[in-house]
Amino acid sequence: MTRRPFPLAVPPELTAYILDFHWDVERLHALDLPTVDLRVAGLAHHLDLPFWAYDDRPFQVTPRQVAADPVTYRAQYERTLAADLRHPIDVVHRPDDRITILDGVHRLLRAELEHHPSITARVLQWSELDHIAVP
Repeated sequence: MTRRPFPLAVPPELTAYILDFHWDVERLHALDLPTVDLRVAGLAHHLDLPFWAYDDRPFQVTPRQVAADPVTYRAQYERTLAADLRHPIDVVHRPDDRITILDGVHRLLRAELEHHPSITARVLQWSELDHIAVP
C-alpha cells in the first residue's frame, strides 16, 4: 500500500514518535486489538514531548507543561481531566521493541496526575500499520 505522508512538519524531537504517514484514528479504534496493562512510569517520557497544540499551532506544548500551568493551557488541561481512563490508550509496538502512543496522551497524563501505577493499552503491531493508513 502506498501511504500518504504525514501532513505536518514534525519537530525533530518527535520524529521517533510520530508515524511518517497519514493515518486515521477511527480506523485504529475500529480494530480488535489485544490489551495489556503498561506501567505509567514506562510511558511517562511521552509527557515531556511537545505533542499538543497551543494558539492553533501544532507541536507547541508538552503534557507536563500543561499540568504545571493549567490556567495558560486550560483547553488541554480540561481535556486531560475529562479523559476517560476506562478506555485503553492505543500504542504501537515498534520493531526496536519501543512502545509509542498513537492515541491517549491525555489519558496517560491523567493517569500520572492521579498516581495510577498502570494503564490499559491496546497494542497495534508494526506489521499492522496498513490497517490504519489513509490511502
